[in-house]
This record gives sequence, structure tokens and C-alpha cells, in this order.
Amino acid sequence: MAGILKFELDRAFKNRRMGGVLLIGLSISLWHLWEYIVPVRDYVNGGGYPLSSFNKWMGGENYSFQGSLYFMWLPMLCALPHNTSFVSDCAWGYGSQVTVRGGWRKYLAAKYLAVFLSGAVVAVLPLAFDFWSTNLFLPAVMPQAGMGLAPIGEESFLGALYFSNPVLYLLFYLGMDGLFYGLFNTLSLAAAVFFRNRFAVQLTPFLVYTFLFSVGTTAMEFSACPGGFLRPSQQFIPAPNWMLGELGALLGAGAVFFLYFKNKEKAFL
Repeated sequence: MAGILKFELDRAFKNRRMGGVLLIGLSISLWHLWEYIVPVRDYVNGGGYPLSSFNKWMGGENYSFQGSLYFMWLPMLCALPHNTSFVSDCAWGYGSQVTVRGGWRKYLAAKYLAVFLSGAVVAVLPLAFDFWSTNLFLPAVMPQAGMGLAPIGEESFLGALYFSNPVLYLLFYLGMDGLFYGLFNTLSLAAAVFFRNRFAVQLTPFLVYTFLFSVGTTAMEFSACPGGFLRPSQQFIPAPNWMLGELGALLGAGAVFFLYFKNKEKAFL
């Protein structure tokens, strides 16, 4: 298992597509830094209540074009490095060779983990970089509920944690983003058992993501929109029932990938 997993991780992370999508994410972060953070850096010495990095970084506000752009297209960026590798393995015969030598369970587990981790890293790393770079210009002042400067309130999801320990809140949200975007990324594997078209497989996470956003905004169920509740600034306040429901559906898609392959093992590869 360890050898197969290492090879899959190397394929997922040591390729030009991974470097390209990380460069895109970091470029969006630097664009946000230049347009929204650098111009207000002198406000720190202005004598008023200082702006806080917790309220101004790309994941901590709801008004910047860069933040909206990043969270809208993030599933597509996550899908580019490694999501079509399973289809390619089936088409080129690699999948059949590795399952004969190492067993299909080890191969599928390694593939699932590599796709999940590649999506999680693409989602979280630019956000972590953005918060770090914002702190180079603005202080990490503790958010105050009564000031009206924070994008969320005490009644929001984990609002009390945000105002009492914003670092822990940030770490929790980055972890939650890594979990959800990693699982959204694995939807390509579930799609790959039904489609052989690489473009359709790669597009599946983005289509599901935008479908949930469209249905949620149309039905006025904003808590169903992952593009809103996965922003640390909570563009749409998360609801535990929707979050757990979507988490269960994403895990269920992974189960479809494993169970379908088990039933169709000989004919699939």
C-alpha cells in the first residue's frame, strides 16, 4: 500500500498542472493583497482603531472580487492536477497492471487519497499564504463584536470562537475547507465509473458545486451553497443539517466509486 500511495502522491503533486494551479491561486492572493491590503497599510498608524488581518484577508471578507473569483472557481482548480488520472489508467492499461500486482483495494485507496489530498492542498495553501502575507501589512488585532468591522456576528456559525480565539477559528475553517474541497475533488472518481470522457470527469466537481449554489440561491436555502458557507467570512451562514448532509453525500460518492469497481472489477479495467 505504501509504495502505491507514494507513487500516486508523486503523480498528483509532482507535475506541471499542480504547479500551475498553485501559481494561479497564489496570483489571486497577491492580486488581492495589492488591491485591498497594501493601500490601507498606513491606516495602522492613523490613530484610529487598527484594521485587523482577520477581517481583511481574502478569506475574511465578502466584498472583494478576488475572494469571489477564488471560491467560485476553486473546484475547477482542484480538479486539474490529478482528477483524470483514473480514466487515463483505465485507458492505458496501468490500472489493470497495478491491480494484478498489488490488489485493487490498495490501488483504489491510494488513488482516492491522492485525489483527495491534491484537492485539499490546492484549496488551502493559497488561503494560508494570503493570511500570512496580509499579516505582513496589518496587525492580527483581536476582532471585537461591538465594532461592526467583522464580517460575521456572535450568532454566526462558531461566532463565539471567532471573537474569543480567531486563530483557532481560522485553523478550523482551513481544515473544514480542506475536507470539503478534497471530497468535492473525489467526485471525479465517482464520475469516472460512469463516463470515459476526461473533460466530463474533470468538470464533475465544479458542476455539482455550482448546481448546489444555484439551487440554494434559487430556493432561498443559502445554507446549502458550499461556495458561501465554506468561506471563512461566511458569505452564507452555515447550517449543520446542510453541512452534514452534503458531507454525507460526498462520502457516499466515494462509496459508489469503491463498490462499483468491486462489482465490475474484471470488465472495468
